[in-house]
Amino acid sequence: MRFFRKILSAAFCAVLLLWYCNPSVYRLFNEPIGTGSQISAPALSVTEEGAVFVRVSNDQRLHNVSGSLRTVRLFGILPVRTVEQSALRTSVSASGEAIGIVLHTRGVQVVGLGGVQTGHGTANPAANAGIRPGDVILSVNGSAIHNSEDFSAACAAEESLELLCMHEGKQYTAVLTPAKDQDGVYKIGAWVRDSTSGIGTLSFYDPQSLRFAALGHGVSDVDTGALLSFGNGTVYPAQITGVQYAANGQAGELVGTFPTDPADAIGTITQNTEFGIGGTLQLTMNQGETVPIAEPDEIRLGDAEIRSTVSEEIARSYRVRVIRTEVQASPKVQGMMIEITDPELLSLTGGIVQGMSGSPVLQDGKLIGIVTHVFLNDSRRGYCIYARWMYDGLL
Repeated sequence: MRFFRKILSAAFCAVLLLWYCNPSVYRLFNEPIGTGSQISAPALSVTEEGAVFVRVSNDQRLHNVSGSLRTVRLFGILPVRTVEQSALRTSVSASGEAIGIVLHTRGVQVVGLGGVQTGHGTANPAANAGIRPGDVILSVNGSAIHNSEDFSAACAAEESLELLCMHEGKQYTAVLTPAKDQDGVYKIGAWVRDSTSGIGTLSFYDPQSLRFAALGHGVSDVDTGALLSFGNGTVYPAQITGVQYAANGQAGELVGTFPTDPADAIGTITQNTEFGIGGTLQLTMNQGETVPIAEPDEIRLGDAEIRSTVSEEIARSYRVRVIRTEVQASPKVQGMMIEITDPELLSLTGGIVQGMSGSPVLQDGKLIGIVTHVFLNDSRRGYCIYARWMYDGLL
């Protein structure tokens, strides 16, 4: 009898563990409970318990202020969790317009190391001093470095140099002496970059403050993959002139042009983060639809739409499907997966291509996500960051 009780106890514990590991059950026990959506799980249900006081906010971006107590009940009877749920709705203008991006680094960023060929063999001053690809050089002998020209001039003599550098957010000092190559030029054996430019997509902006978010991922160095150390940046209106079709495991790309005259700028960049770039527009873009931002747990699998500019200068909506969502307790770039289903967009691009990063995805009248990555083996599919994470990180 004791043996059978042990077997029954073990079986009961196994069933209880499997039940708790069910994503919908885990969410109701541990994650925020969204508003405006029907949420349930095996043996669990959510009920409204009445209104609660909501603190007054002077932030004009917040709308539809209300609140309630929501209780998770086992078998609809036994309360297991009660949450004060504030229904603060954040509204933004969903864009999808193509923009030109010019970003300048803080100091110069090391993109590669190499030996200096001297009359006595190969010298490696930068590598020997502990400098690595991806590091940022901020100053030389106490003088700030603003661009690659400044850096080359500072390293053009055979004298001991003290470089203030930064590696993964932490500063350190490197001491070295440039080596003279066979042409008589002094070098330290490091290639550096001070700026980058390209075309991306404006995701959304606040109609009142004109704060904006774009891309859905950070601007990284093409050689090292490291996030570019941010100094300053500018955004410009862009025109799409063509598309490099996505096919055979190769990522496609939007081809376009944009002016770089400061007089044509439409905004300034103030942030370059893993969730995208952020800044302030100088003028209102073509007014997109003002929509509330959905909480991650409000998003459902099924039909949605993407706004993107893949020809000329006009953002248009195309059909997609949400095919997977992830339960996330903290922000991550890859939160949900979509699949392009619109025949027109597939005929134009073959799916998601470079330059479409930042395209907003909407469902049921809400902004749910921002396109970040494409699958190289299936360009119809790609990842999105939850719009809520991007808003909280950049605006």
